[in-house]
Amino acid sequence: MKSGCGIFGVLRLVHSKPIQPSVALSGIECVRYRGSRLGAGFATFKLGADQRSKVKLFAKTEEDAKHVYNSLRAHLPDSQMSQPVLEYTPTERNLASYNMYVKADAIKLWRAVQEINMELSKDGFRGRIYSWGRYVDVFKGIGYPADVYEMYGIESKGYQGDLWIAHTRQPTNSPGRYPIWSHPFASGDWAIVHNGDISSFGANMELLWSLGYASFVGTDSEVIAYLLDYLTNFQHLNVQEVAKILCNRFTNGIVDHETVKLLHRWRGARLDGPFSVIAGYCDGYDVYLLAFADRFKFRPIVVGQDENYVFAASEEAQIRTISPAARVWTLEPGEYFLASLKRGILYPGRALPERFHGLTHVSTAKPFSADMIDASHMDYQKLNKVIRERLKSSALEVNIHGVRGQRYIGVGIKSTAKLRIFGTPGNCLGNLNAGLRIEVFGNVQDDVGDVMTDGSIIVHGDARDVLAQAFQGGKIYIKGNAGNRCGIQMREFRDRKPILIVGGRVDDYLGEYMAGGIIVVLGLNYLGTDVEVAGNCVASGMVGGRIYIRGRVSPSKIGLAPPRVDVLRYLWGLVLEGLLPETTYGKIASLADFSLQTLKGILPSETFKAVSKLYTSKYWKELVSEYRLLNNEDVSLLGSYLQEFAEVFNLQEEVSHVIRHEPFTVIYPRQWPQTSVVQPEEG
Repeated sequence: MKSGCGIFGVLRLVHSKPIQPSVALSGIECVRYRGSRLGAGFATFKLGADQRSKVKLFAKTEEDAKHVYNSLRAHLPDSQMSQPVLEYTPTERNLASYNMYVKADAIKLWRAVQEINMELSKDGFRGRIYSWGRYVDVFKGIGYPADVYEMYGIESKGYQGDLWIAHTRQPTNSPGRYPIWSHPFASGDWAIVHNGDISSFGANMELLWSLGYASFVGTDSEVIAYLLDYLTNFQHLNVQEVAKILCNRFTNGIVDHETVKLLHRWRGARLDGPFSVIAGYCDGYDVYLLAFADRFKFRPIVVGQDENYVFAASEEAQIRTISPAARVWTLEPGEYFLASLKRGILYPGRALPERFHGLTHVSTAKPFSADMIDASHMDYQKLNKVIRERLKSSALEVNIHGVRGQRYIGVGIKSTAKLRIFGTPGNCLGNLNAGLRIEVFGNVQDDVGDVMTDGSIIVHGDARDVLAQAFQGGKIYIKGNAGNRCGIQMREFRDRKPILIVGGRVDDYLGEYMAGGIIVVLGLNYLGTDVEVAGNCVASGMVGGRIYIRGRVSPSKIGLAPPRVDVLRYLWGLVLEGLLPETTYGKIASLADFSLQTLKGILPSETFKAVSKLYTSKYWKELVSEYRLLNNEDVSLLGSYLQEFAEVFNLQEEVSHVIRHEPFTVIYPRQWPQTSVVQPEEG
């Protein structure tokens, strides 16, 4: 799971010192494998009193740079500006970087930049203004992050800032021979780094054209910077309003009518496609770190905080490189994370703040083996080679510490030995596992246990997205939370029945296309609340297996149901045609939530038959959903696993309480036989 480009952001809190550039380099260079030699870059933001904008341009020749200077003077005759200064010359000598300072009205400068960039693109490309703003400085070029860092002399020139963002590029929508296609992309005092693809690029471009944006380099990422700048500085929307527009969440279920109106008004600015974005902004009063993900969360992003910094990154290992003890969590699909220099975290990226309650704290257990492996200076290839060598010497247990993002640990190893991992292993831990007993004292990243057929994976922390994909046998126990698409395509084969237990909560698409096995979500960190511990689209396309989720799950979250508003509109049409009593419609409309099963108990049979067509698609399967206490059959099925889970994580009291006293939502396909139901006690 390479998942494209790498992105990183770090913001200082007001009581801490300015951030040295080496912090940004460390945070992005540790995932250089996500990028290529075809582009990287940094942007730094610094709150200050300078009334001048720093204008930066790429130009083929010094004459072209001077031409830009003269053009700016012609467009801004009453403004003060300095001569262009050469910033660096690339070894390929294709485009050099120059900068100059301009004291001018921000809107007039924006218009001048648009016209000059259009001119520079005519009759053969000669250069481009790629950054202009009072508080932002952008450094980008061709190469890996360390190459760009060195070519600009970022450390030797003493750059430091309140916020840094960084990028390593894997080109998808434009070539990489010129630095104009590298990230960050900037507009005014905004700069962004992006991983993914913006499939709404055409609609976004049409809107920007209509608003006066006249020149583009031709990559989908740049529209994000322009939209952020336009909506905040021209339309005077606040950063949170703009984030909601660009995230483009499904409007079904949004009760804030002002937000719905905002999304409709600026529908041309809404982004679509798989993306994760980290953006920086300074308005002259504060500095902001903004991170957001698409509504399906097809690209990875995590955020975190320690006593001095706030972080956003593609991978948790990037944050751990800077701050091993930071608290890290994920964004919900279609959500944004916002923090500022002066006010700290303004919105955490989840509708409800993450509840840890000790469940997701990294374990303090220490390796006890005298010959433990120190992975702190190994890449994944070297680490996996050393593990194999240890196991070939008949070792029954291998202890590894200093793990920070190395991928593929345990992949392709045929053994029943135990791996004890201290740190944060990278993506694809235990893929194709056929017997290894892997125990992780820390969090794990994406794609753990993919196509696992035997053995166990025990995690004393959180798991991220795509946990247990195509899981076919063995056990996976997660003490804390898990992300999106957990247990998708799980299946059984003969006597192999995979079991996945998550102690905390999970996000969207749990058990999608599940064909066998058992998933249990205990939600222990939300006991005593009415918070639903599973996201949307639970069991969509499920054809086998069972899912147990502690607490109630809204009917509309189970399967892939049509939007509530569509069902109500259809029913109202039947009222207007005289085919449904208005009182029946009112009864359904008054329900906080309903499913097809709910409608079956209210509507006349012929009306129900017509309405049920709204639910019919190749992605919809008829499911049974029961809200009840665990019965004897459930305890027989789950008891030994839950007992082992409780013992491993020392959660006997909590697990015992849940088994005896807490109702579960139990989900399975219609073909499963009905079981006796034990109703939850009142209260």
